[in-house]
Amino acid sequence: MINNKSILLICKEKSSFPMFFLGKELEKNNNVNYFFTHNTEVLNKTKFNQGTFFYFKKNIKNEKIHDVRDISIEFLKNHKNIQINSNRLNEIEKKYTYFTCLNKQILSSQALSTAYHYRFEHTPTTYNENLYWLTLNYNKIEDIFKKVKPDYIFDIDTGEIQRTIINEVAHYNKIPYVTIDHSRYKDFFLPSFTLGRHIDKYFVNTYEKNLKNSETNNYLSLIEKYKLQSSIMPEIYRGESASVYNFSFFSAMKFILRKTYKGFRTILYSRLNEYKIPFNTPLYPKTLKKILFFYFYAIRKFYLYSRFNKYFTIPKNEKYVYLPLHKIPESSTFVKAPMYINELNLIEAISKSLPISWKLYVKEHQSMIGERKIEFYKKIKKFHNVKIVQSNYYKDPKPWIEKSLCVVTITGTTGFEATMLNKPVIVFGNVFYGTIKGVKFASGFEELENIFKEIELDSELIDNSYHCAAYLKTIHETGTKFNLKDLTNLSEKKMLLKLDKIEEKQFLELLNNFKFFYEKAINIYNNEKK
Repeated sequence: MINNKSILLICKEKSSFPMFFLGKELEKNNNVNYFFTHNTEVLNKTKFNQGTFFYFKKNIKNEKIHDVRDISIEFLKNHKNIQINSNRLNEIEKKYTYFTCLNKQILSSQALSTAYHYRFEHTPTTYNENLYWLTLNYNKIEDIFKKVKPDYIFDIDTGEIQRTIINEVAHYNKIPYVTIDHSRYKDFFLPSFTLGRHIDKYFVNTYEKNLKNSETNNYLSLIEKYKLQSSIMPEIYRGESASVYNFSFFSAMKFILRKTYKGFRTILYSRLNEYKIPFNTPLYPKTLKKILFFYFYAIRKFYLYSRFNKYFTIPKNEKYVYLPLHKIPESSTFVKAPMYINELNLIEAISKSLPISWKLYVKEHQSMIGERKIEFYKKIKKFHNVKIVQSNYYKDPKPWIEKSLCVVTITGTTGFEATMLNKPVIVFGNVFYGTIKGVKFASGFEELENIFKEIELDSELIDNSYHCAAYLKTIHETGTKFNLKDLTNLSEKKMLLKLDKIEEKQFLELLNNFKFFYEKAINIYNNEKK
């Protein structure tokens, strides 16, 4: 149990739904404060935030709620005439770059990293605007720490610049900042104290102990069961865009009409806004640009799924390395692997490093089909030993992996799936499953050639089932099993509508496990300090 502590809960958009009820539970024995980190959520009341930030304001003492509204207004007033405080930036750099430098910290925000992704609803920021917003957020977060004096900070996600800053300030002040990271196995979540920028020491230590523990053998049956599954796609992706494998002309028209309706509804609603945001203002999405983006998105997506697509090809009976692309922009790359967010560079590096008889099969992320400009695929096609494979040729990752020589990923779930299927894996980011034997960490592109040579010479793969079993034992011991997606959806429904008896029972069970996750994380943190 967590008692008599000052706790800061981090809230942003949908992730705030379960935080509301976690806060209500923790308030019984603790002092709980809430921090809403996203600037677009706290400035004006809209249809989308009336159930998050403004719901909290209505149902919780306002002195317990903190947000970035004041610095957002300050940014909007001054962004055309910015005066950078170099001394303050130097102070921040000296104190708060334990996990990563300031330039990489800036990348953790979608709105500040427009040069690295394809979405254009945001007006690109200047470097001065980036530094100004960075400074304002450091000032704000330091101020919140002084007011709240948190003993613990609990969060759900890892994306956005405010979380990166909280992580740095919390580390400097020796305060545990716990967020959720996915183990990639079923619904097991692991606590991370580093936003996933490093593999947490507690996990490495426990895994190494389990390699020497005879009880690890009990988990070998789970590995064999996994290998025998016809489908290995995680349940959390089922029903999401990541599991959609077609997009007809009718789907495209329906999508365009729905997005147009929502966009113009937002424009009409914005006329009632308390704070008017000029059209060409950084940090804030432009509704008309967003509508236009979705038009192009739908057209491209229909084309790429159609028989007219000349860029995606069907796989052949040949030796290949499998590279599934990532969803961009997401914290899986922008936070966990900021040096490798340009996937075109990664494809080029692999192409240059492959043995002469091997091919590289690139598969687009299902959620990204339609997002990127066609020019991206044109550039890939220029590499003679690279093929962009038809993304819906298989409806599950398993056959892509099993027929490959190895898998390359930045931080993706496919890496875990491949090592469970006893395939060599190359990763570029820090992932929990990177502890498993057979997963090779590449700290730079120049290492690829030698890694591929090792894989080529190792024609008879060493069975890594025992190491996978040690990994599963470790996540059972250090992680918590619960369905975060169901908890979020039920929390939203409970806040805005009403749950029936069955849903209420399910909700209470999920909430109890959710609370237990943080209690367990704090125990892990305290044990590591001893």
